[in-house]
Amino acid sequence: MRSEVDRLVMPPSAELGGLIGGIQLDDWSHALHVAQLTAQLFQLTWPLHGLSEHEAMLVRRAALLHDAGILVTYRGHHKESLRLIMHATLPGLTPEEQAEVACIARYHRKALPHRNHAIYGALHRVARQRVNELGGILRLADAFDYEHDGGVVQLQGMVLSAAGSTVRVLIRAMHTIADHAALKRIMHQAYAKRDLFEQTFRCRVSISLEPYQAPQPLAIDPSLGQAIRG
Repeated sequence: MRSEVDRLVMPPSAELGGLIGGIQLDDWSHALHVAQLTAQLFQLTWPLHGLSEHEAMLVRRAALLHDAGILVTYRGHHKESLRLIMHATLPGLTPEEQAEVACIARYHRKALPHRNHAIYGALHRVARQRVNELGGILRLADAFDYEHDGGVVQLQGMVLSAAGSTVRVLIRAMHTIADHAALKRIMHQAYAKRDLFEQTFRCRVSISLEPYQAPQPLAIDPSLGQAIRG
């Protein structure tokens, strides 16, 4: 039988274990949910960045590992996450891609990317830009699971642009949270952590928190032979 620690740090599948190179995590539910929110934000902001499935893979791996450093220390865990990723063996990545993943994970909190940061500063210019873009997406997505409870179920939204106007990104955070104080904390975090995203994409982010309504199942009326929403 697995110990409590084993249940916390063991990956839920061999595939995920391979993606993170054997690095242990203390909260797989949070890691997977942030990866899901990151993918949704990546998709809905595609008109801004036009990035490919390859970049989506890089930010997914960074999202899974962004909090890895917590098992070392909470204070400064973003830097510990970077260190752990840099020293891991991550299949399918070049050394520079691994450094990108490490930097993307690092910048999910605290300081923004800066050329004085050794690993980030050593990246090629194009790679640094990719870190800024993917790091901005992860940083913002992570804010929506600030409570580590999966309460923000889904991110929806759109990108609005017009000639001569600042690009606007509208994000609808669909949630199942009844605690008003928790909603205020999430909103505060989301507005605080939109900084890298706005700076990189030269846009303005607006956020709304809206109750999530699960899709209604389809019921079949035998007499009509048609699908009717229940």
